[in-house]
Amino acid sequence: MGRVVQHRGSSRDSLTSPHPDLLAPAPNVVVGLGNDIAADDGAGIAAALRLEAELGNRPDVDVIALPWAGFSLLDVLRSRRRAAIIDCLVSGERRPGTIVHIDESDLAGSVRLNSFHDISYPTAMALGRKMGWEMPSSIAIWGIEADTADVFSESLSPSVAEAVEKVTAEVIEYLSTPLDRRSRSIPPSRGDGMSGVKHEDA
Repeated sequence: MGRVVQHRGSSRDSLTSPHPDLLAPAPNVVVGLGNDIAADDGAGIAAALRLEAELGNRPDVDVIALPWAGFSLLDVLRSRRRAAIIDCLVSGERRPGTIVHIDESDLAGSVRLNSFHDISYPTAMALGRKMGWEMPSSIAIWGIEADTADVFSESLSPSVAEAVEKVTAEVIEYLSTPLDRRSRSIPPSRGDGMSGVKHEDA
């Protein structure tokens, strides 16, 4: 495994018909969300491609590129032990290229995890748990604040491209950390209204 799979299932059929490439999923998965022809909206996809190059020799890791989250993301996360998710942020409140560590309770600005076009990430996770599926015990989410995400372009802005490199390194470190030590590398919820959000200027 350890390759980028352009997983494009986005219907409810994915709940009962897993993608054929994922019938025997690796225990760890990296999911890059985005549109690689919409400038910085492709940050997650760019990160997935870089991580595929770095992790291609690890059979315990799958790297997946998704255009949306929702049911498709639920299908990808099913039967995993650990997941790393990268998405573009368009909050308009941070400097372009800012890296944000976010958790399930605070998805403000995420293009896809909090989308009106499909079920939200928290709803998808709750559905998987309610159905008794094995879901990851450890999930880390990275958001990268966009500079331009609404134009046709296959290039990232300089600040976002730099952030992708940083996130790539952080994801590799996360996947190399034993699950029982996850809290040492990913900041926990702080209970101060930021819900585990950590800002890091690019």
